[in-house]
Amino acid sequence: MKKLYAVLLVMSIALTGCASFPDLSEKESDMISQYIAGAVLNYTKGYQYSFNYDRTVLEPTLPPAPTLKPVSKPETPNNNTGQGSSGQNKPVTKNVSLSEMYNISGINISPVSVRVRKDIVTDFSSVSAGVGKKLVIVSFKIKNNSSKAQNVNLAGQNVRYSLTMNGKGCGQAMLTIVEGDMMGFNQKIAAGKSAQGVLLFQADSSVKAKKVIVEAVSGNKKSVINVK
Repeated sequence: MKKLYAVLLVMSIALTGCASFPDLSEKESDMISQYIAGAVLNYTKGYQYSFNYDRTVLEPTLPPAPTLKPVSKPETPNNNTGQGSSGQNKPVTKNVSLSEMYNISGINISPVSVRVRKDIVTDFSSVSAGVGKKLVIVSFKIKNNSSKAQNVNLAGQNVRYSLTMNGKGCGQAMLTIVEGDMMGFNQKIAAGKSAQGVLLFQADSSVKAKKVIVEAVSGNKKSVINVK
């Protein structure tokens, strides 16, 4: 008990020392005294009972929750502004020619023909269609109309090609090692000369090679090429 009195004495001195404290009511003083006594007794060796002090002094009073304002719906934008119902700008698709899409000065690209085969075999490559499929090879003429040789790099333009035949979609162009494949085309073409470019697609064997349309898309630009 001597230790207890010593601790209480030290704490009372700390509370009543030279520091400036606000005046407390009798009830507030009693509650603080109960808390101090309980804290000391609870850590005293051999003490078996919990001191029943008013614990509400330890419970903080939370401020009231803020009132949330209802979120108003955005106004429907004018359809002529190029915005959707969400109010976000949508990219406007610009129809261009295939030459304009690549935008290489003096270089003109035009479709030539379409062929259908089961496979393509050359000295350094071999491409075969899957079961129930056939290869559709679309050929293009890549001409240098300028007065000097030009390095024509079509591979770095990120152009995606898709094929439609007889009104049925046939998927995307395949990247192959066939000579002239435009998905990886990077050649030097002399002034006034031309090179052949090809795109390879795979279609169902039952689809006829009629009304062949190749669509090229890059960013907000699109080119529709009627081949046959």
